[in-house]
Amino acid sequence: MILNTRKCDGKFWDLVNEHPIHPRVLDVIKLSGLYGVYRSHRPVIDRSLITALVERWRPETHTFHFRTGESTITLQDVEILYGLPVKGNAVVGYEPQRSVVDWQNICQRLLGFSPQPQDFKHSSLKVSALNAHLRLQPRLPDLATQDMVNEKARCYMFWMIAGLLLADTSGGLLKLMYLPMLEDITTVGSYSWGSATLAYLYRFLCKASQSSQNEIAGFLPLLQIWAWERVTVLTPQIVAKRDTRNIFPVGLPRGPHAARWYAHFSWTDTTKHVLRVFRDALDSMTEDQFIWEPYSSDIIESLPEYCRVGRDIWRARVPIFCWDVVEVHLPDRVMRQFGLVQAIPSSFAFDATHFNHDRRGRSNTNWELEHAQWLHFWNHIDQYVWNAPILHGSLRYDDPYLIWFRRITRFIIGNPISSPQQQQGYVPNATTYETMVRHIHLMVNKAISLGENLSMEEFYGFRAMVRDEGSNCLAYVQEADRTHVQANYRREELMSDHLHPPIRRRGKGGVAGRKVRAIERGRAPIEMSEDDQTTQDSQAVLNYEPTNIENVTYTTPQTPQISRNPSLSSLENVFGSNQPQHFDNAPNFVDGDELEDANQGASQGGEPSVKKKRTIIPKLCRTRSHYLNQHGQKNKTKVSVLTKKKGKG
Repeated sequence: MILNTRKCDGKFWDLVNEHPIHPRVLDVIKLSGLYGVYRSHRPVIDRSLITALVERWRPETHTFHFRTGESTITLQDVEILYGLPVKGNAVVGYEPQRSVVDWQNICQRLLGFSPQPQDFKHSSLKVSALNAHLRLQPRLPDLATQDMVNEKARCYMFWMIAGLLLADTSGGLLKLMYLPMLEDITTVGSYSWGSATLAYLYRFLCKASQSSQNEIAGFLPLLQIWAWERVTVLTPQIVAKRDTRNIFPVGLPRGPHAARWYAHFSWTDTTKHVLRVFRDALDSMTEDQFIWEPYSSDIIESLPEYCRVGRDIWRARVPIFCWDVVEVHLPDRVMRQFGLVQAIPSSFAFDATHFNHDRRGRSNTNWELEHAQWLHFWNHIDQYVWNAPILHGSLRYDDPYLIWFRRITRFIIGNPISSPQQQQGYVPNATTYETMVRHIHLMVNKAISLGENLSMEEFYGFRAMVRDEGSNCLAYVQEADRTHVQANYRREELMSDHLHPPIRRRGKGGVAGRKVRAIERGRAPIEMSEDDQTTQDSQAVLNYEPTNIENVTYTTPQTPQISRNPSLSSLENVFGSNQPQHFDNAPNFVDGDELEDANQGASQGGEPSVKKKRTIIPKLCRTRSHYLNQHGQKNKTKVSVLTKKKGKG
């Protein structure tokens, strides 16, 4: 199932393309910190690409799980790509209950017009009303006062905030709760719009990762351009072309890094709008196909000043806010994006159902007081910046972090049987399996032909053959890095309760969906289809690692239990006592008792309990006396009616 991307910014870009914003109005927008969004323009959203990324999103860690490790959108990406300020006050405030007349008066005072009552819906304003007002007088008069300039600037800023950065799934409505924050033009730039945008996008990614959801909102251009910057197999080619818009006046700063994507694209080497191909490309992605640091030092220094003001807090491990939304920014899980060594991350107590809480039924709430305990961390953000040694080169296959990551994640999202034949990657297709089997049979036949009494020359020749054929098999499945592993490397004992719940593939509906949900609730036996068996076999083959020390046996469940609401605390058994650092002051989003109750079953270890099916065999009561003997006299009247009807038939 492809997600529906809800947005209400199309009319905004149509308006500014037909009627460029006046330079005096742009000066006000520049002070607000939203100037980079206007200069970047809007790419065409690829719903299939967004869906493929959502399938790999983990709500409990706010990271994407790729073959190469964890990765996510950080404050660095928000500020570099769109120039949104990340330093400043959290975007929270007081939301009193107002009537339509109250909102009409506020719009008249701040926006310069009073919408009609039918233009309001609850506490939101229709986009069509604001669009009609701006088109009524698109150009600013030459003798306009500063109040007129501010009103026009508020109209554009309100549309950019409520319709672009913090867009919801309504599609054509703008939340009016952001409008009072624009009353004082001089204080608009003091808010951290970058962190609010990131928190809002995190929230919709967490919601969309649930199989029951079919739509997503938020600032989706940020997500798509982030993927284009980092994943080379998803990046379209930019056709060199000079920007012919000529709508930006001289004297204003250049656009942020995302502005370079306003060009004609070419999909000759990559695809678009095909979920299956995107899914298989991520399944097959190798280390050289993911760019951990797309922003070099030269690129950062060449950007305008407003794109790097908050560089000292890009690695802050703190909660981020947007009114009722509270999410957590975890750069310590993606330190390679900053060119630093990635260690096994420490756990962060986090409510797995945090995305189910919203503003509904919470009118007259002061969100600044509601989040007071978490705002303490944001107000002292300098104390929570994460540091690590500089990374030289890439991580080895036997790096402790990669060993840990391979145990708590699932690489394959698509169906390995239906993967494109021309895509040679980690997902083995039928051709790859046949090739590997031929190499294995070749080694077995060679060993049989040598017999027991072989010479040293034959022994060394056979050993070289095994080494070469094994290297070829690993190269077929994009695992050639295993050939550089040290000889004393071996996998430690792996317990079933250490396994992380697998990433769920979207689109399970009908009979298949009911079966999956029954398995989740523990009310149906786990049965593997042929595709699931093939996937498991491929994982078992590719994860096998010989040891020169001793044979260590371990057990894994045939099909790991799917958890609807996984908790990060379930990973604590994996860390053991080898946590690299401890975040003593980390905010706890839930009480300890709730976490203990939620993970009581997982902490006991072993296979999840599955109830047996109960078979019900209906029996026909042929006589009235037999039924009365079985069920008593209280149903006598009902049986008499049934007997009469049967006699009539």
